[in-house]
Amino acid sequence: MIEVRDLYKSFGDNHVLRGISLTIPRGTTYVVLGGSGSGKTVLMKHVIGLLKPDRGEVMVAGKVITGLSGRALTEARSVFGMVFQGAALFDSMTVLDNVAFPLTEARKGAGLSTDEVRKRVIAKLEVVDLGEEVLDQYPAQLSGGMRKRVALARALVSDPQIVLYDEPTTGLDPITTDYVDGMILNAKRRLGITSMVISHDVASAFKVADRLAVLYDGHLAAEGTPAEVRASKEPFVQRFLSTWFEKQ
Repeated sequence: MIEVRDLYKSFGDNHVLRGISLTIPRGTTYVVLGGSGSGKTVLMKHVIGLLKPDRGEVMVAGKVITGLSGRALTEARSVFGMVFQGAALFDSMTVLDNVAFPLTEARKGAGLSTDEVRKRVIAKLEVVDLGEEVLDQYPAQLSGGMRKRVALARALVSDPQIVLYDEPTTGLDPITTDYVDGMILNAKRRLGITSMVISHDVASAFKVADRLAVLYDGHLAAEGTPAEVRASKEPFVQRFLSTWFEKQ
């Protein structure tokens, strides 16, 4: 579903990505782990076409998006939904209006009546285990876990093939983190969504991932199934994972 081929990106003398290659099969959850400043967000921005590489290319759903612009890039991005760090809901909008935003403002719902938009919103809220009772509530009235679920419903409302998650568990308590992990797994199970997650949360990553990559110094220090990554002999990978695994 996503293929990154020999990707390089520098900002001045800062060489952020140094030959990254990875493949994300359709219907799987792929987690990119790494510390702060490791290039995780830069990698995701290339996948969605917000950045252009110095070298290499990105394929999404069989189409090379590297170098696209304007309407062609907008069309290529239509396969994506995005769950932002901190949920990024609009404080002045109700849950209904937040989830409907991609349909009403981004014009992905052209031709849909108000009633049809409402039905779509309710259907996606059901996927994340929320009911109609939250439609008229505002983000400030929701718990942290509920805001994350509303954010996922918004990402799903236009029926994307791929959902990108930007640090979905950052700043959350253990119980809410568990809810978010379940939400990611449930979306894959019920909708067959392909997911790319960037995170530094080792526990969450090993819970939701079909495959993992550990990014370090612009390279993939390890890549594979959770078991394969855990067995890596790469010193940085062992240090990065050791704190969490020593607690188990």
